[in-house]
Amino acid sequence: MLLLSKLLSLLIYPLSLCLLLLLLALLLRLLGARAKANWLNVLATAWLYFCATEFGAAILSEPLEVAYPAFANEELPNADAIVVLGGGITGESRYGLGGDFNQAADRLWRAADLYRGGKAPIIVLSGGTSLEGAIPEAPLMAQKLKGLGLTEAAWVEEPDSRTTRENGQFTRVLLEGSGVNHILLVTSATHMRRASAVFTAQGFVVTAVATDHQLPMLVGPVPGWLPTHDRLARSTCAIHEWVGYWVYSWLGYLSPESDAVTA
Repeated sequence: MLLLSKLLSLLIYPLSLCLLLLLLALLLRLLGARAKANWLNVLATAWLYFCATEFGAAILSEPLEVAYPAFANEELPNADAIVVLGGGITGESRYGLGGDFNQAADRLWRAADLYRGGKAPIIVLSGGTSLEGAIPEAPLMAQKLKGLGLTEAAWVEEPDSRTTRENGQFTRVLLEGSGVNHILLVTSATHMRRASAVFTAQGFVVTAVATDHQLPMLVGPVPGWLPTHDRLARSTCAIHEWVGYWVYSWLGYLSPESDAVTA
């Protein structure tokens, strides 16, 4: 089920969808439907261009980010625990040592900053792996926290979750009976809408601590109308979150009474 959902999600990403449309256009051209093939070529090119421009990336991601701005520690309440979701560290590389920070690494740094600021007595590192034999992300995050000067008493690990829904479910199980109710939830701004709804459905009182905001204050030096890989990546992430939220809502994963099977 997880593999199927991952494969199906590729179909909504701009680059994958563009390639699929181009293949369909080639097939139509071979079948003699040149007009339809031309329209598919135009559609694929236009959609990929839109998603790879600053205008397109902003249109798709700004509604997700604007709802969850960043706050200083002084503006946030104290809580029972800090829950930081995986996604900020890539898996082990062939020639590296441990995991490497990626563009979402602000999540882990922000969690450490909250802990040092006394906002909660414990950090929950929630993140597993979908690859057999790979090290889950939770212990990889723990390695980074050690490097930031925190001791092992500062965190607990939830290393089994592979999806956002499992983040919420397995964290709920891990903290059952601990008295933890109010959490500071740390994840990327574009991911926060779906993540906070999932954790609320699990019975937590959630204070959103969004990080990894991607919308630039200033655009350049490449003009916004020119396509770039970074802009395409931001659009892809935003589309993933829009569709992910709609799917979770449709499946009932955002409802407290939901007992649906994890996807």
